[in-house]
Amino acid sequence: MTVRLRQSVFVPPPVYIVADQLGLLAAAGLDVETTHTRSSDQQRAQLAAGECELAVTAIDNLIVWNAAGAGIRLLAQLEQTTPLSLVGARGFETIGALRGAELGVDAVDNGFSVVLRYVLRSHGLAPGDYLLRPVGGVRERFEALRTGRIAATLLGPPLDEYAGQEGLVPLLTVADELPDYPGQGLVAGPSAPPLSSGAISVYLSCLDQARGWLAAADSADAVDVLVRGGYTESSARVSIDTTPASLRPGSAGLRRLYSLRTGLDMMPHGAPGADELFVPTAGETE
Repeated sequence: MTVRLRQSVFVPPPVYIVADQLGLLAAAGLDVETTHTRSSDQQRAQLAAGECELAVTAIDNLIVWNAAGAGIRLLAQLEQTTPLSLVGARGFETIGALRGAELGVDAVDNGFSVVLRYVLRSHGLAPGDYLLRPVGGVRERFEALRTGRIAATLLGPPLDEYAGQEGLVPLLTVADELPDYPGQGLVAGPSAPPLSSGAISVYLSCLDQARGWLAAADSADAVDVLVRGGYTESSARVSIDTTPASLRPGSAGLRRLYSLRTGLDMMPHGAPGADELFVPTAGETE
């Protein structure tokens, strides 16, 4: 018997690609229907409406979503960190050139926009020195950057590579600025079945097998699998380096999300505590 799970993603994470390409999901009796979202707002609406059970998203989103009572659970951290580059449009080739410009984000107050605010402040730009313009997920932001509708945005693989092919150059990388920033998480909406029901637990097991394979595989083999799953060779190599040691979210990374928000005075009223973002299921081991 095959069980279907529906998930919303911006770009399919490497562990999912590997689990799919190696047949781990099919062997476990899972049919995972993956759709590409246009924004984190759309993801939240999909989860709330029961249009998907799962989503791969920036873990920071849960701080804002659950402050508003969304009841979304963090199940796993799928990347050690998310490789992000701040890329400028033509004519915006330094951080200073962004003063007074419109910068593209998914959402103004959650997700990677928090990181963007932090790195810009670290380089001398205060919130009033630029305008954040919501244009959607990474694919939508790349298109807005390519066509000159925004001056800069954060991009990850493979869209940062596509930007390079367009002659656009990264201004900085988040890994250099915030090496402990946690990667994207797998989250479950309020209508998702509990882990004890089996399907999601089996899916997590498949993803963990894929994680272990990526960590141990020959680099060329890993790149080949990811390329078959839609990655470019360059983006595959970058993404392999983000393979986490465990799918269990690290407490240091979760605390980093809160320290960023506290330092920027962006903690929403009613936000869950750092120790509430991820609550292990009874009996789960480290």
